[in-house]
Amino acid sequence: MSSYVTRLADIVAAIIATAMLSGCMTTAGSSKYAADTVDPARGIVVGTVFERAVFTPYGVYFYILSPDGSKIVLTRDHVKGQATIWNDPPKVPKGEGTTFSLQLPPGKYQIVGWALNYGTYNRKASEPYKTPIEFSVEPGKTIYIGRLDANRFMEIASIHDNYEEDASYLQKVSFLKGLSIENKALNIKGWWLPNATGKDMLKGEVANKCSQC
Repeated sequence: MSSYVTRLADIVAAIIATAMLSGCMTTAGSSKYAADTVDPARGIVVGTVFERAVFTPYGVYFYILSPDGSKIVLTRDHVKGQATIWNDPPKVPKGEGTTFSLQLPPGKYQIVGWALNYGTYNRKASEPYKTPIEFSVEPGKTIYIGRLDANRFMEIASIHDNYEEDASYLQKVSFLKGLSIENKALNIKGWWLPNATGKDMLKGEVANKCSQC
């Protein structure tokens, strides 16, 4: 019975993720949850979205499932009021990103997928991660959930604690000034896109140097 329940849960999660990635559920960009004043009845979730790219970063998307079933889409594109991240050599990794700050109703949220933009109407989307990626929002609390880090060349994503660097960008967001931010960074590695180009390169010493694997 337990294996059946587990399998059923996997199927439900896959259906939800597929619906979200195909746009069949209510969708809202991060700007919908921006605010000028703090609502004590809500919590605030902050972090950064970053797209590593050897050449041009065309766009990355991370999908959050809300308790009410709606979808929040985070991108590395600049949103009004947020701080932009530009990494050019010699600073590594090369790429672009942005901060995000979401003022959300209390509850449990899940990051259920991510995708890379390969042109008009052409996105390559992930499957759900092997375990649920969850975080909780509590009234009156501000939490940092990490850097949502996508690697275009390898077609892999990770979510990790980058607070030491990200704090300097978050401090530029006027809405967050004076707020105490609790570090609740998630730790997710090896979130590949289907048939990812990077997997073929992960052999020998190269595999040991992959910080996102």
